[in-house]
Amino acid sequence: MLKNLMMHLLRAPARALRARRDRMVSSALIPAMAQFNEKKYGDAARACKAVIAQSPRSAQAHHLCGRALSALGRHAEAMQYLHAAVAADPDLAAAHADLADVLFRSGELGEAEVSSRRAVVLRPDELEYRLRLVEILENSGQEAEALAELSIAQEFAPGRFDLLVRLFRTLSRLGMYPQALRIAERAVIENGENDQTLYLLAAARYGVADMQGAVEACRKIPGHRDDRPEVYVTLGSALFALGRVDDARAAYQRALDMAPDSADALFHIGLIQLMSGEYGEGWRGFEQRFRREKNRTMRPCSPPWDGISLQGRSALVMREQGLGDEIMFASCYPQLISQARRCFIECDPRLAKLFSRSFPDALIYALDDIKTGAQTDPGGEVDVRIYAGSLPRHFRKSLEDFPVHDGYLKPDPLRTAYWRERLESLGRGLKVGVSWRGGTVFTHQERRTLSLAALLPVLSVPGVRWINLQYGKRDREIAGLRHASGIEIVDWPEAIDGDYDETAALVSALDLVISVCTSVVHLTGALGRPAWVMTALVPEWRYGLRGPTMPWYPQVRLFRQDRQGDWDPVISAIRRELAQRAADHR
Repeated sequence: MLKNLMMHLLRAPARALRARRDRMVSSALIPAMAQFNEKKYGDAARACKAVIAQSPRSAQAHHLCGRALSALGRHAEAMQYLHAAVAADPDLAAAHADLADVLFRSGELGEAEVSSRRAVVLRPDELEYRLRLVEILENSGQEAEALAELSIAQEFAPGRFDLLVRLFRTLSRLGMYPQALRIAERAVIENGENDQTLYLLAAARYGVADMQGAVEACRKIPGHRDDRPEVYVTLGSALFALGRVDDARAAYQRALDMAPDSADALFHIGLIQLMSGEYGEGWRGFEQRFRREKNRTMRPCSPPWDGISLQGRSALVMREQGLGDEIMFASCYPQLISQARRCFIECDPRLAKLFSRSFPDALIYALDDIKTGAQTDPGGEVDVRIYAGSLPRHFRKSLEDFPVHDGYLKPDPLRTAYWRERLESLGRGLKVGVSWRGGTVFTHQERRTLSLAALLPVLSVPGVRWINLQYGKRDREIAGLRHASGIEIVDWPEAIDGDYDETAALVSALDLVISVCTSVVHLTGALGRPAWVMTALVPEWRYGLRGPTMPWYPQVRLFRQDRQGDWDPVISAIRRELAQRAADHR
């Protein structure tokens, strides 16, 4: 305590001296401040520099000079003066905030975060300082930290509806849909039912798969306003999830009536067209994915391939979307390779060996980060680029364009033989792979996931040896099934949790795969192996709207729901078919 008192007494004269100096400088800075307020930033900077020549340790003069230079876009120079400002007065929160801003604009995100946090510590109640920190954290990929700071900001200003909306959008972007729903419900309670709060509620209900609730909230909105196309996009998506396809298309069309260039509406209508076999129109809508908000940071595809002759030219296929999509779109690769002088193909690293073997005339480039902003340099000249998902626009214009194949992916024959031996060591019986969970919170996981308990009627069919094809955490579920029913699902993690080439070898050695809609379906189909797929009433667009087959994979058979969420008829049908097949196998 005595030590602290002595330090205070020692610092007091320095503080008093700085206060006198600041009062003198403030008077001298009045003309510079006036010029700054009149947006005469060059004059303001020159005036500040004149004051600094007389008072070189003035935090105020350095701060204002830095702000003026920043306004002129001279960020490197502005940084020097702002650094000098915080060095002269470490407690000048505004200078730390402005330094953070300049660092952020210059791409120095790490240093920007340090300065921004210092400003927030000095002035925790200054909302704009904290919101700038949120922006820096978001751009640094620190989504959880950004959410925490945004939550604090909203607590400081509970009456600001824009912050509530921003918090809702952040939660939704992170897939935290139950939390987003609570925010939306709070917005309705605090602000009443209006077009904004009801839209948040509709979007939140859609996020938690309450499709009927989303429809009801959307239906209320036009009573307040009738000029928000995003309302009809959400309404269309909820109606589509309920199986009301015609109503969904009408809702999307209503959005287009309001905003003819709506990327979301055009995209979703395109998906309906693809699912209905209207491929020519559907692929045009599918191309709108690049204009949607969540995809605007995707790498530019330049120069793009427009479908004209590739004779004498090289092409690079750019990776996009998920693992299953990569495998599905790869059905177009043989045609592209045959047309181009040289073909480079990006892919998920887990597919690199499998793709290299399957497409030996192309150069396969493993790309770890699908969100990278850097373009691939394959070490050779690239004349045109095209995203993998854009290839069907040129090669799958009608149902007749889908080739009848017995597998375009080629597994390692030695590893396939190895797994066949492992399977035979299990004893007699049909060797069937099983996967029961698919998707993520962003890709309708609730429609693509079953429990092993729900599958018990299928798993209890006699004469079947079950092999796990489920990735991710599954040990507890498999052990629980064994404990409750005595049914064993053999799990070989070395074939599932690493390179997909090993998974392909195992799948190629199996008699059959039974799965929900997930990437293993694409792998099995692309290998030309038989798969039975448990399909929701409204599945992902790749599976179409009706019928027991899908054009991408001739060996894949679909068992579709008749009612959304009702799996019992699907499971019963698969049980009957499997029992017959197992009996024939003996």
